[in-house]
Amino acid sequence: MYWRKTYKLVKTVMSIGILLFIALMGFIYVSDEYDAYIVMSDSMQPEINSGDLVFIGSPGRPLVDDIKPGTIVTYRHNEALVTHRVVSITGDTMITKGDAVEDIDPWTVSRFYDVEGSYIARIPYLGHLNAFIKTKTGWFLAVILPGIFLLILIIKDIVKEAFRKEKYTKEVI
Repeated sequence: MYWRKTYKLVKTVMSIGILLFIALMGFIYVSDEYDAYIVMSDSMQPEINSGDLVFIGSPGRPLVDDIKPGTIVTYRHNEALVTHRVVSITGDTMITKGDAVEDIDPWTVSRFYDVEGSYIARIPYLGHLNAFIKTKTGWFLAVILPGIFLLILIIKDIVKEAFRKEKYTKEVI
């Protein structure tokens, strides 16, 4: 009896967590003020690792501080996205640096034109999962196999209901 209650509680908490995560990702997808990116390098270790999913937001929005030295920002540089820490700000120009790198970046960043957003949070390793799902094996395991499983469950319920109705009609007659 105790295990059933614990199982139900864990199942409910996990379901709520998954629904909240899906709602968060949906909000980020439709919002112009927030975004999510997969980090592709280790230049920000130990704070952010390669394969982490990072969430960013426009400065001044809820959950997002204004940009100042020490803030982690994601910005465009030569058509690529870079996530580094702000070292200094002079007017519209920022100097950035990766935490795991000795030298500052050899370029400057425009605070108003290049910056996509400030770092809010990260989910470790989720980027690796995303990359895996894009492979044939990952697509099969993450989408096709669960789809087949759900289809089997639906067919099982349909067959079960059909036999139940057939048995019920024979007993009534």
